[in-house]
Formats: sequence, structure tokens, C-alpha cells
Amino acid sequence: MNNNQHQHGEKIGVYVCHCGTNIAGTVDVVQVVEALSSEPTVVVSREYKFMCSEPGQEMIIKDIQDYHLDRVVVASCSPLMHEPTFRRACQKAGLNPYLFHMVNIREQCSWVHKDREKATQKAIALVRAAVRRVVFQEPLEKVKVPINPSTLIVGGGIAGIQAALEIADSGNKVYLVEKESTIGGKMAKFDKTFPTLDCAACILTPKMVSVAQHPNIDLLAFSEVEEVEGSMGNFTVRIRKKARYVKDNCTSCGNCSQACPVKVPNPFEENLSLRSAIFKSFPQAIPNTYVIDKENRPPCRETCPIGQEAAGYIALAAQGRFEEAARLIREQNPLPIVCGRVCYHPCESECNRALVDEPLAIKNLKRFIIDWELAHGGPHLPQPPEQKKEKVAIIGSGPAGLVCAHDLALQGYRPTIFEKLPVAGGMLAVGIPEYRLPKNLLQQEIEGIKKLGVTIQTNMALGQDFNLEDLFQQEFKAVFIATGAHRSLKMNIPGEDSFQGVYHGVDFLRAVNLKQPQPVGEKVAVIGGGNTAIDAARTALRLGAQEVTILYRRTRKEMPAEEAEIIAAEKEGVKIEYLTAPTEVLGEKGQVTGLKCIRMELGEPDSSGRRRPLPIEGSDHNRQFDTVIIAVSQSPEIDFAQGQKALKLSKWQTIVVNPETLETD
Repeated sequence: MNNNQHQHGEKIGVYVCHCGTNIAGTVDVVQVVEALSSEPTVVVSREYKFMCSEPGQEMIIKDIQDYHLDRVVVASCSPLMHEPTFRRACQKAGLNPYLFHMVNIREQCSWVHKDREKATQKAIALVRAAVRRVVFQEPLEKVKVPINPSTLIVGGGIAGIQAALEIADSGNKVYLVEKESTIGGKMAKFDKTFPTLDCAACILTPKMVSVAQHPNIDLLAFSEVEEVEGSMGNFTVRIRKKARYVKDNCTSCGNCSQACPVKVPNPFEENLSLRSAIFKSFPQAIPNTYVIDKENRPPCRETCPIGQEAAGYIALAAQGRFEEAARLIREQNPLPIVCGRVCYHPCESECNRALVDEPLAIKNLKRFIIDWELAHGGPHLPQPPEQKKEKVAIIGSGPAGLVCAHDLALQGYRPTIFEKLPVAGGMLAVGIPEYRLPKNLLQQEIEGIKKLGVTIQTNMALGQDFNLEDLFQQEFKAVFIATGAHRSLKMNIPGEDSFQGVYHGVDFLRAVNLKQPQPVGEKVAVIGGGNTAIDAARTALRLGAQEVTILYRRTRKEMPAEEAEIIAAEKEGVKIEYLTAPTEVLGEKGQVTGLKCIRMELGEPDSSGRRRPLPIEGSDHNRQFDTVIIAVSQSPEIDFAQGQKALKLSKWQTIVVNPETLETD
């Protein structure tokens, strides 16, 4: 043994066991003890035949008390066998059991080979490492903490059901979580149980009912555990409860399943049969409630710019419940009258019904429903909440401005719209012709929004009649800029600005809609292939033109206008010439007389994905026209931003905003 004077703050006792001959037969135990006695932190170093025996434990206890040891290292057999034994001995002597460390020199040194010298050296190294490690061990104390006796059981099969019932019967609260819509698990699919061949349902069903009725069990079906925090006795669990898409007062009558037209494979029956999209897995299901199977958003909703849920109002309309359908439309669409007439309906191009025969006429169905509502006392508008004190200004009364005002009003604000033009509606009022969107219907739409508490001031142009500073002085807390794209783009070809009878698409349509005279000749050329060009061509016919020709530099396939609008224009007599581009406006005595044009051919795709039009050398030719309408595109007007301290312009002449929130600095 060793009896060092302690100099380093720790007093460690080292005890090496012979384990009969299991260790001593290969390892020189005495040499190990002597080697460890030289460690500066080791106060006592001993060896004994069977350290796990009662005399061996008493030796450790006595040394702890006599030498005031604060750490103990035992080198013996596997900690799996006797680590608890030595911890108890340390605790009995008054030493924290977690200031003890055990080294396995039987399995690690003695039993692995017969080389006594190497086994001894390895044992010395292991014990020396343990001595240096035990210095850093800290005492662990038992603490008493309040515990939550409630139990969470994940899985509602027969095992989870039985566990829940037994724990609940003991008086403790149980939360039973099952990811499927019903409990029962695999056993619910069985006919018989093994080995007694008893009826599976006869055993399972009463237990399922007991779970549903037990006062100590909270059943969380159709739910999944997302996160578990805490420790034993005090866990916090986050559970995501999936939507059933069925009202809580469902009585499980089954009428919905009978009426549902959608049939899908039934996974409860291994997809060997079909069930409806609204279903209950089996008649005895607990909870006894139906579920609507919604795996993904329908493609029609995905492609809709506002995410309108078409399936809901179409289903209501199919049952003749038109008022409910109209209310459902208005929940997501502030401008349903407009959308029922001029929406380009991308939803129809993605309608899954096309896989069977043809897409549903979603736009026309919306139009019919809203027209029915208007004819039967509508519109049925929601009641805005209590008014909030903050004032909000909206610049522009086009679609963006009206929708913003509508949504703010439903949140309790009373916004004020400032409109540059003498009429409200923006492009809806001055960009879309009367035959597509009647003015009286648009006015009904706007009046409905005004009834929500929205104020509209016309003939108020930002930068001319008022500035942003004026609004802030009037205590407006926020300003939404929705000025639209009312500036026509030019082609920048010779003669474009030199002759009377040359119009630009957006300007031409605006003037016509505002009842301003726009004389047109007998032969009109419209340049462009978008909806503005189509609208301008059809409007020119209505103003008395005898012949209207659209000149487009690509083919019909590349035209951005709606196909239905193109067909309607052709039926009205509009001619369309493809692969033709004007290069100069011709005129005499200040009046346009025609166009100089060139034939085009398509090359490689450009940045838009459409094939680039390339001029064909030597194909120049002149065309006679009395009126030319250039409708190639339009851009936002930002003249109002000049001199506004609150607005900064980028090098691209756009307003500088936060890309995440679209707020200015």
C-alpha cells in the first residue's frame, strides 16, 4: 500500500482486485499497485483477492473514512457486474457514489492474451488514466422535482389501447395519439386472433369504445407528435392535429359519403376496393367521424393568381345552393363580377377534368353564380369589424388599389383611395372595353367595396394635387401605391410621332372609355399581339372602321392574347397578319397614310422563351392605312415619384423597396 502526503487537492484511493486468478493469473497485481502509488494524487493504493467481497468493500469504506478520501478507483472486472456494488460502498462511507470510477482489467487485460508483461503494462496505463479522469468527475445529487403524472401514449393499436385503459383505470390522465383517423391499428383489419381464433372485432371494438368514453383518456386521433422536450416526469410534447375538413358536430350519418362523387382506392382494404373521398375507415371507427381525404391542393387553385378554391363553390352550385356559393366566392375574391367576365382563367387549363373529357367552365360558373346573386338581392357583403383609428391612403383605384382597400376594410380600417382619373376602377374602367366589362357592373363592384367603409376621391393626382408629405401631415400612417401601368410603350420607328391618326393602345382605349372623341379611318392597322391589341382592334370596329388588320411579328402560336379573345375578334371581322412588322409610319400633309413593313421569320428562342423574329431581307413593302394603333406593351408611370422625399428611384426607374415587405425605407 501507499500512504502519500496529499499535495494536489484530491485524495484518491486505488484498489486492484485479483479476482482469484482471473486477473492475477496474467496481470502482476502487486506491480500495478506499486506503480499507482507514485501518482501524486493517490493517497492509498491496495490490492485484494476479491475486492467485491464484504472484506474488500469494508477495506474501501474504512480507508475513505480514515484517509478522508474524496475519489475512489477500483480496477477489477466488468463494471456491468460490480459497479453498483462499489458505488454503494462509497455511499455507505459518506462519499458521493459518482466520485467513483471503475476500470475493467479482466476483459481488457487478463482474458485477451497470456503475455504477463504486456498485460501488466496495459493495466497500469488503464488505471493511471482512470486516476487522472476521476479528478474531473463531479458529484451528482438526487433532487426532488414536481412531476406530471399524465402519460402520453403514441400509437392507437391494440397495445396502445390496452396500455391507455390500464393507466387510466389507475386514476392517471392519458393522452392517446394516433396518426390515422381511427384507433384500432392492424387488429382492426383482422378477422380472427391467433391462436384462439376468436373474433378480432369482438375483442377490439369494446376496448375502442372504452377509450372513447373513459374520463381519464384524451383521444388525439389523426394527430402526430412533432417535438418532445423536457425530461422524465416533465415532458412537453408538441402535437400536430391534422384537419378532418368536417364539422365537429358530424353525426356520422353517412349521407356525405353516399353523395360524394369522388372514388379513390381504399388503403384500409389494401387498395382492393374503392371508397369515397369523404370516408370513415370502417363502421366501428373511433372517433366515429368522417374525414375528407385532401392530400394536395387542386391544380386549379395552384394556378389561380389569388388561390381561389373553385371546387367548393362549384359543388355548392351543383346542388343549387347559389347564395352559399356566392358567399364562398366573395371570401377569397374581392372582385368576382370582374373576374367572372375578364379573367383569363388559367385554372381551366389545369383542370383535371380535362383528363376525362374537357375542363370545367370555371370562369363562366363564377359569372353565373355572381349574376344570380345580383339578381336576388346581392351582393351579400361581410360586415367589417369595429373601426380602427389608423388612417391608410391608397394611390390608385385599379384592381390592386380596390383589393387593398377591400382587405383593409375587412380588418377594421377605413382607407381612402386617391384616383388621378375622373372615374374609379383604373384599367378596369379605362382599359377594358365596355363590351367585355359593362360599366354598370363595374360600378356595382366598386359600390360594394365603398359600402365596407372605403372612401374614393377622383381627380386627385399624386405629384400634382397633393404629395406624400401632405398625406403624412393629415396623419395617414401608411400609403399603398397602386398606380398601375398606364403608359404606352413606343416602337421608336420613323414617323411614329409625326402624323395625326397614330394612337397608342392604352391611350386609345382610355380615351374611348372616357367618351373622348377618337376618330378612326376606314382602314385601321393595329400593331401587337396582346390583349390590348385585340381590344383596340375590336373597339376600332365599333367606332366605325370598315377594315381592321392586326400586324404581329410572330405566329399565332406565340401571341400572348387569350385564344378566346382572338377567336372573337376574327368572328367580328378583324384580320390578323402574322410574321409582319412595321418599320416606318408613312404620311402626307400631317396625316398618316400607311406603314412600311417587312416580312419576318422565326429564329432561336429569346429570353421570353418565344422564338425570336428575324427580318427577311428584301421583303419590304408598303401598306395603306388611315389609322395606326400601336399596342406593343405598356409600363408604369412614375412621374409622380419625382420630388417625393419618401420615394427613391433605382437606376431602372423603379421605386426602391424592401424585397421582403415591399416597404420603402
